[in-house]
Amino acid sequence: MNTLIMNPLLRLGGLPSRMNARLAARPAAGNFMWLALDKGVRLIIAVVIGSWSARYLGKANFGLLNFAMPIVAVFASIAPLGMEALVVRQLIQEPDKAGRWLGTVMGFRTTAASLFALAALGVAWLQRPGDPASLWITAILAAGMAVQALEAGELYFQARIEMRRLIFPRLGLSVVLNVIKVGFILQGMSVYWFAVLTAIEQGGSGLLTLWLMRRALGTGQRLQFEFQRGWTLLKECWPLAISALTVIVYMKTAQLVMNSRLSNSELGIFGAAIRIPDTVGFLPAILASSILPGLLKSRSQGDGIYFEQLQRFFRINALVAYLVCLPLSLGSFLIIPLLYGPGFHESGPVMAVYTWALFFSFQGVARGQHLLNLRLVRLSLLFSVVGLFVSLALNFLLIPRWGTMGAAVATAVSNLSCSILTSFLVAPTRRIGRMQLLALVTPFRGVMREIRG
Repeated sequence: MNTLIMNPLLRLGGLPSRMNARLAARPAAGNFMWLALDKGVRLIIAVVIGSWSARYLGKANFGLLNFAMPIVAVFASIAPLGMEALVVRQLIQEPDKAGRWLGTVMGFRTTAASLFALAALGVAWLQRPGDPASLWITAILAAGMAVQALEAGELYFQARIEMRRLIFPRLGLSVVLNVIKVGFILQGMSVYWFAVLTAIEQGGSGLLTLWLMRRALGTGQRLQFEFQRGWTLLKECWPLAISALTVIVYMKTAQLVMNSRLSNSELGIFGAAIRIPDTVGFLPAILASSILPGLLKSRSQGDGIYFEQLQRFFRINALVAYLVCLPLSLGSFLIIPLLYGPGFHESGPVMAVYTWALFFSFQGVARGQHLLNLRLVRLSLLFSVVGLFVSLALNFLLIPRWGTMGAAVATAVSNLSCSILTSFLVAPTRRIGRMQLLALVTPFRGVMREIRG
């Protein structure tokens, strides 16, 4: 059961607000550690096996995979329809209606994912109509995306801060499939089989999540699809869906522009450069999913407590961003040759720059939780649209001049614009912009005191 709801200490008005905040943070910290363990192990597997696969496939075949992946990723980003955070909110507030909320969101999400899989194939055909290899790879990955929509069941575990119940089954699946990938390398399998294995991992994760979620619900609740409930939810969250689309588009604009302007080998160079930063991009999301229930709780304690916790959240994000991005950026010239070999040496400088797109994402995701709490989701859409226009302009300007390095610069600058600079565009978020900058300048303040306390 959700600790924020069931823990009686949190309902005692006599407790000091700082103690309340610490008690609320404990389940979130535990949830974050479990999620970090899951993603950390996946990161190690992805880096080791992924770099081995890239060496085996070579720049051209690896570039072929990196042609299809951003196309599928764009549509996968809007398949959830922006419903996740709002459904988590409702599951926290109405645990007795979990079956209705989950059945509804899963119905909407799987339908959307199936339609978007076809749309991804259409975009691939428009970009490379005479290239059957590119179309086949895109079709395989899009099929995996459609089944992966069943991962919507994890919202139940997010709301209850029990994501640990998904971790080991998913890790087991990932380990088995990566062992098979090693076998593919040793047997000299073609690039198509690597795409099939990726699709199987995506679809298998969705099916496994569905099974675990239904077991956790028990016999007391069953999944129910209610169109009207979903339609009402969709009318509230559609700005989040479009915002998610614009965010992923401006993050993937570089690859989408390069698909029609650069060779498969250059796409492979860029794919190797962004693989590690993109793989650790889970950190802002799991920080947000772990701390969202605590932020929701703190709102009921008044603006003072809420903004104190929000500033602490920005600082935690800034601290983690520095700890992750500085070593990746400075060490990229050693990491790339070590993992990918001398054939990918051009990826080192590109990775050094691209990593800062991840750095700014931490603050953007943290701000998004505040906008969600205050029901200012349309501002998220506005900021994402600004980021998209900056990304498009910079990519079309820089890629013809600087190639893959221009794409990295464009991605980092557009993410800075969308995640932080846009906070100063409108009055309701200017205070948030100042809090973001303060967090970047003083990431240790308050955070270390809480750790020592």
